[in-house]
Amino acid sequence: MVDYKRVGLRVGLEIHQQLQSSRKLFCYCEPKLIDRDPDHRVVRYQRPTLSETGEIDPTVEKEFKKRRRIVYETYDDLCLYEIDEKPPEPVDIYSLKTALLIARIFNMKIPDVLFVSRKQYLDGSVPSGFQRTILVGLDGYLELSNGKKVKINQLCLEEDAARKIRDSPTEVVFRVDRLGIPLVEVTTGADLESPEEVLECALKIGAILRATRRVRRGLGTIRQDINVSISGGARVEIKGVQYPEWFKPLIDNEIKRQLKLIEIAKKLRERGVRAVDIQNEEPRDVTEIFQKTKARFIRKALSRGEKVYALKLPGFGGILGEEILPGRRFGKEFAERVKVITGLAGIIHTDELPAYGISEEEKQKLFEITNGRKDIDCIVIVIGPMDRVLDALEEVKERAVLALYGPPEETRHANPDGTTSFERPLGGAGRLYPDTDTPPIFITRDLLDEVEKMPFEYPWETVEKVVSKYGISRDVAERLVLSPKYELFERAVSSGIDPRVVIRTLEIMTSLRREGINIDAIDEEKILVLLQKIRDGEISKEAIPDILTEIAKNPSMSIGKAIEKLGLQKVGIEEVREFIRGLLDKKIDLLKERGERAFKPLMGIVMSKYRGKIDGKIIAKILQEEISKKLRDLS
Repeated sequence: MVDYKRVGLRVGLEIHQQLQSSRKLFCYCEPKLIDRDPDHRVVRYQRPTLSETGEIDPTVEKEFKKRRRIVYETYDDLCLYEIDEKPPEPVDIYSLKTALLIARIFNMKIPDVLFVSRKQYLDGSVPSGFQRTILVGLDGYLELSNGKKVKINQLCLEEDAARKIRDSPTEVVFRVDRLGIPLVEVTTGADLESPEEVLECALKIGAILRATRRVRRGLGTIRQDINVSISGGARVEIKGVQYPEWFKPLIDNEIKRQLKLIEIAKKLRERGVRAVDIQNEEPRDVTEIFQKTKARFIRKALSRGEKVYALKLPGFGGILGEEILPGRRFGKEFAERVKVITGLAGIIHTDELPAYGISEEEKQKLFEITNGRKDIDCIVIVIGPMDRVLDALEEVKERAVLALYGPPEETRHANPDGTTSFERPLGGAGRLYPDTDTPPIFITRDLLDEVEKMPFEYPWETVEKVVSKYGISRDVAERLVLSPKYELFERAVSSGIDPRVVIRTLEIMTSLRREGINIDAIDEEKILVLLQKIRDGEISKEAIPDILTEIAKNPSMSIGKAIEKLGLQKVGIEEVREFIRGLLDKKIDLLKERGERAFKPLMGIVMSKYRGKIDGKIIAKILQEEISKKLRDLS
């Protein structure tokens, strides 16, 4: 159990929500994803430039070291802005008004003049090398149920990036249909002190954004990042938190990870390890050691003309082999960094040798060539083309120096198992500077008055209406209104579907997701069709899990086809009654032995045949009637 107060946990949220506009933010293209092969491919290479402050951001520098070719897939439907071949158009006024409305809802200060800025990205996700963003609101707040006011530090209106299709160590491919779709970025202060507060804050912000009725819905339209820090640790940005249930395991594991890194830093300092000792070490060519190695992957690399280089980490003996999380050793942090920056598979270190076919004798030779001491030092080896190997060992050296000071500030990717992986160093202010292609945007009194008149209802006001109108409990109503599926609920009940059936369906979807079924692949229109078929008596409620599971596996399949494939077409009452009568004739001994208590095993047999084809309550009623009648006949 993690004591969040003792470790000094502080968490901030960044929520990115696409807006429901009719055009993109800086051009007039339709904001939609295109589901067909691209019409054109454009190849680019990007390099870092000095910012307005004369600095190169470390994030940008790391991306440049990858030296990857960038391919942009585009369509005749799109204009030249998406591939940075024309200037931006005036900002989309609908999106601007939406951002101003959200700023008002969060009690934010709105500047009189808004300026478009450029935020540098060299990962290829923006063909221009920068994303255009507008700071719309500052210094707002949101109140949690415990009375805490969480600061909303800033609200930005910006364009979404291109979507990554695939990548490799030498090439990354982006599709630019998503590029330019308007979105807002809501950034909170680091005021959240437990996973429960983080969850409530994220759900409330998401519900408020959806309550404007001016945001896009569906998979990929909202993205959440969390910034986590503890006392004595560092701010780590965890990107790609897809589901609310991920918050707690990610936060708990990040706390454990940082505490262990703080412990490792202390241990290294106690050993007298200094940054200068690490920086003075030079990589050594140790290819000769492995000419007759039994490690097959090394032999294959050498046959391709690749090299094996080693680097001594003085005083690091045993450190890379230490567990920072269950099943995850410190050496993994070095390996991930090498893989992300250079594209090589990772590293091998003497803390884990002999292994992988590398012998004790080869390990001993590594210490001899690098002048290392077996009981004190650690030797890291990397295999690959010479230029990439040397880059990789520079990364190893850099990460080793950072280890002296505890957890480094960095951006990490959220994994479904609650762990995180290195993405890049944390970006700095050096990558943000004014855009010279767009004029300032003046916020007039008339514009603010127009925004003031826009209809809006806070989610907690909606909860009261839901409780009153549908007679459901407040707890259920709160979960429903905060859910991204609330608009689906509204649409369903307005078409005459029982609210309890809709709520049960949403609960089933949550359960299926926890079982690993990709429920998010199901189009909401199909869920509505499913509910309508239940309303019209074509299928029973019991069929919901099976149909949802089938559609999740085959997202292009229609509800009708899924029903047909699963054999869930509704059957008549008389057919069920006849089956039950025949069953009772076969199970006469069971009836004589147990009487009314035979209901449960018989119900299981009938449900196994008719589950999803007829309401279970109807089956139970018929079965009870027929059992009673049969027992009377037997008496």
